[in-house]
Amino acid sequence: MSENTAHQVRLDEVEHDNEMMILPDFPALVDGHRVWVTAVLERTAVVEPKPGEPKMLVNRRRCLVNPGDLRFGPIAARYAARRGREAARRNRLAAQQEREESAA
Repeated sequence: MSENTAHQVRLDEVEHDNEMMILPDFPALVDGHRVWVTAVLERTAVVEPKPGEPKMLVNRRRCLVNPGDLRFGPIAARYAARRGREAARRNRLAAQQEREESAA
């Protein structure tokens, strides 16, 4: 990543589709220091200043990124929630069938 901030934008200004999220693992500048972003949350990001150093939580406004370094992926929570609902439905049906079989 270039130290030149002319082609960089604040992480909170990066626009993406509603169903997509910014995937982690990209370089950024925070307060003029080069960091590695290991997670992107709704309003914050988890950054690692240097390999092996403790990770820090910073506001996305403080992160300058090169938009070309970013990758996007589908929001996993939505799919996980659907799988959870489907599993709960299967469990309820199995329990109901067991009750019916034991009553008969």
